Amino acid sequence: MQTVYIFKDAYLRKKSSALYIEPKSETEKPIYVPLKNVSCLMVFSEVDLNKKTLELFSNSQVPVFFYNYNGEYVGCFYPVETNKTGEMLILQFQHYQDLEKRIVIAREILLGVADNMISLIKRYVDKYPQIQENISKIESLKKTYYRQEAIAALMAIEGNIRKTYYEALGKIFESKGFKFEERTMRPPADEINALISFGNTLLYNVVLSEIFKTSLEPSISFLHEPNKRKFSLQLDISEIFKPILVDRVILNMVNKSMIKKEDFRQVEGGVYLNDNGKKKFIKEFENGLEETFDYGNGQKMSYKTAIRYECYKLIRHLREEEAYTAFRG
Repeated sequence: MQTVYIFKDAYLRKKSSALYIEPKSETEKPIYVPLKNVSCLMVFSEVDLNKKTLELFSNSQVPVFFYNYNGEYVGCFYPVETNKTGEMLILQFQHYQDLEKRIVIAREILLGVADNMISLIKRYVDKYPQIQENISKIESLKKTYYRQEAIAALMAIEGNIRKTYYEALGKIFESKGFKFEERTMRPPADEINALISFGNTLLYNVVLSEIFKTSLEPSISFLHEPNKRKFSLQLDISEIFKPILVDRVILNMVNKSMIKKEDFRQVEGGVYLNDNGKKKFIKEFENGLEETFDYGNGQKMSYKTAIRYECYKLIRHLREEEAYTAFRG
C-alpha cells in the first residue's frame, strides 16, 4: 500500500472510479491514480475537490491529510469507519480507566521506545565514543519504569530519557555542522528540529491511517491523555517507531550529506524545510517504511506493515489473548 504525496496545485476529481489529479498549471499533465493500493493521501499544495471526490475517498477507505506551507498538519478527511466495534471501544475504555491495566500498556510502550533509541545510537558508538555515557544513562533510567505506578511518573522519566537521547544525537549532528541542543517547535529553532517536526508529523498520519484500518478507536490512548488530542492513540504508537522511521532517516541523510542548508528556509524565530527539502525527506522516509526485515520464523515484513501489526498486537492484548510487547527494531 502506497502513500500519495501531492505538492502541485491541482483539481482532485473522480473519474472511472479512480482519482484524477489535474494540475492547475497548463504545462503539467494530469494523472489517474487507482486507489486500490493507496493507504492515504498527503496534500501539501492548494487543491480543489468536490463531494464526489470525497465519496471516492470514503468508499475506497483512503484518508486524506492536509498540510500548510510550513509542512505542519492542519487537518484530515477520514472515511466512514467500517471496522469499528462496540466491543473494542468498551475494551479500550476499560483499559484506559483501570490504572493498573493502563500502566501495563503505557510502560511497555516506553520500554520499547527506550530500547529503540538505544539500538539506534549504539550504531554510532565506534565513531562517537562520547555517546556511550548517554546510552548508559538511558539504560539506567529505563530500569526505573518498573517502579512507577502513575502515568505522570512514567512520563517524567520518559522526558529525562528523551533529553539524554537528544544530547547524543546533538553530538553526532554537531560533527556534520548542524546545531541541535534541545527540542523546539512552532517554529523549529534549527534545521534538525525542522527535520524532526516534519518527520514526526508524517509518521503520526501514517500511523493514524493504519489505525483507521483496524477496529481500534483512535481517540482512546494509554500513554498520552486522550483529552489532549482527538486522535491520541496515534501518538502512543508513533512513539515506538520514531527512532526507527524518523530519527534513523535524519541521521542517514545528515551523515551522507543528502540534506543541506539550502534545503531549508528561514522564518522569524526559526527554520522550516523548503519544498525541495520536504521531497528529499519524504523519499527517504518512504524508503524506510517499505524496507523489509526478518520478523521471525523467516517472515519478511515492511516497517509500514509492522505499524499495522502493532495495532493488532494491542487488540489481542485488550482481548486478553496475548500480552502486549512493543516493537523493537
